[in-house]
Amino acid sequence: MEHALRRKYESKPWRRCVRFLLSLCAATTVLPLGAAPDAATRPALYPRHTREHFRHNMAASVRAGHPAIMPVANAIRALTTNPLEQLVVVNDVAHLLVDYDDDERVYGAEEYHATFEEMLARRRQAGWLYLRDDCDGRAVFAAHLLATLGIPWRLEASYWKEHAWIVARVGGVDYDLLDLRKNAAETNRLSYKLFGHMFVRDSVRPPAFSWRRAWAQRTQRDLQHGLALGLLSADSTAAAQHERFATDWSVKSPGGRLSPVDDRALTVTVAGFPRGEPLHVAAVAGVPPASKQAQSPAFGVATSSPNSNAR
Repeated sequence: MEHALRRKYESKPWRRCVRFLLSLCAATTVLPLGAAPDAATRPALYPRHTREHFRHNMAASVRAGHPAIMPVANAIRALTTNPLEQLVVVNDVAHLLVDYDDDERVYGAEEYHATFEEMLARRRQAGWLYLRDDCDGRAVFAAHLLATLGIPWRLEASYWKEHAWIVARVGGVDYDLLDLRKNAAETNRLSYKLFGHMFVRDSVRPPAFSWRRAWAQRTQRDLQHGLALGLLSADSTAAAQHERFATDWSVKSPGGRLSPVDDRALTVTVAGFPRGEPLHVAAVAGVPPASKQAQSPAFGVATSSPNSNAR
């Protein structure tokens, strides 16, 4: 998906050149995996809502054992204790529990890198059934989940891909979760084919794992686990289980200034995530974003792709 910010600044070649040089400098930076570094190795603070801040500073906001994340982590452990299989579940559950929509419609800003707490607050404010964000929000969600599962991770974002994702390490191998799917529009651009691919390593995905089948077989289709994972719709019961898949509101309901009302919320009284939180009826009317203060910096890099890979 072409981002408005890229179109705006590509019209001025000198700015394009500056951004290109900045991308070369950052391309060689390798970040440590896991929690935020200690004071001796802590990176410089970068402006919010920039690629540099997301890669270097956002990890400080990630919390292992967050109360909203624990039920999801416990449901994953009920499926498998194999870290490689857990990676597959984390990848797909991040798609299921964080609906996709553009930052402009969710937060009222062209580029907004929300913390997990901000994502939770926005869902409560708007009365949505699940969290909503773009690819960087899904990566932040996955970071909390990986931290809780005890799997080393680091946040990544690419100028050339216009995308944010997360890297997890198992057995000494770095695996890319939430990375662009094969033949995504971002990697089919001429600029990427000519130059961009030289500054991005090939994506490494974890081995396939049929976790939906594992849920059915290993938990006997446990309702609570299915709801916690986002595998079942919020109105499911033990006798009537309804499987669900990821939602992209930019496709389901394009256009409009605000992310739309969630019609699924009209038939339930509690949120799908965090599971069990009451839905406020007054909020199910499309509450505007709290502010528009976080506009994209001049040399910010879009991380808004909806084209991440999910099984």
